[in-house]
Amino acid sequence: MEEKIASSSRPTMHFIRQVMLRSVRGVLNRAGMELTRYEGDLEAAKLKKIFSGLNELAKMERALVPSEEVKFLTFAQRYLHLSKSQILQDLFVLHELGEKEDGYFVEFGATNGIDSSNSYMLEKFYSWNGILAEPGRVWHESLRANRRCKIDHRCVWSQTGQDLEFNQVNEPELSTINAFSGADRYGQYREAGSKYYVETISLNDLLRTHGAPPEIDYMSIDTEGSEYQILSAFDFEKYHVKVITCEHNYTEARDKLFSLLSAKGYVRKFQEFSEVDDWYVKM
Repeated sequence: MEEKIASSSRPTMHFIRQVMLRSVRGVLNRAGMELTRYEGDLEAAKLKKIFSGLNELAKMERALVPSEEVKFLTFAQRYLHLSKSQILQDLFVLHELGEKEDGYFVEFGATNGIDSSNSYMLEKFYSWNGILAEPGRVWHESLRANRRCKIDHRCVWSQTGQDLEFNQVNEPELSTINAFSGADRYGQYREAGSKYYVETISLNDLLRTHGAPPEIDYMSIDTEGSEYQILSAFDFEKYHVKVITCEHNYTEARDKLFSLLSAKGYVRKFQEFSEVDDWYVKM
């Protein structure tokens, strides 16, 4: 396990600024808008004032900022230099599980296993092990080169043994089962994708095939549209998953995922930070 030394080169203000920008982007996304040039679209002076104010509130732990959120922000700033996740998912997991070592993860889609990975930090610095699933051919070689855990190239789906058309696009992180290509605001980027068929495996069979333990510390689900279909077929009685991060991209599936996971005893946390994801903890 590699040394985990907090970086002193990342000022708290920079981190708070990034979190606030994510919150602003989340609001715009829900309104069907995008923030692509931060400094050009928002006045720097106003942003600085907002960040300074939030930072002061965090220091004082006033009621205006819930103490649990303050603790998470403080923790995330401390370990930000280790994170590979796109929007702090790995730090959320680490925070919720008390910096647990030797944990177990399941992540799909895994892309190349490093960039925007929600499990890379856990494997590299905290000696976690687990399963990665990624059907996109563009990622297969790099994924196997980058990670030491178990890897499956089948497409996680509600059923095993189907052949589904997969759409691999120029922005490969947006690749998905073709039936979901137009399900979110990124549909236009998938119109010219390369199509090929992939074999499916259910989440239950994925875990069984690779010998997953009955208690799974963390599950990361980012399949660009099929998340609800996968989880609705999952055996929550056989496997106890402590923390789940699940992409929703502000589609109608978000409410269905919330209803499903709430009924299974999960609580959604930190919506102001999680953007296109929802983060759940089993209570």
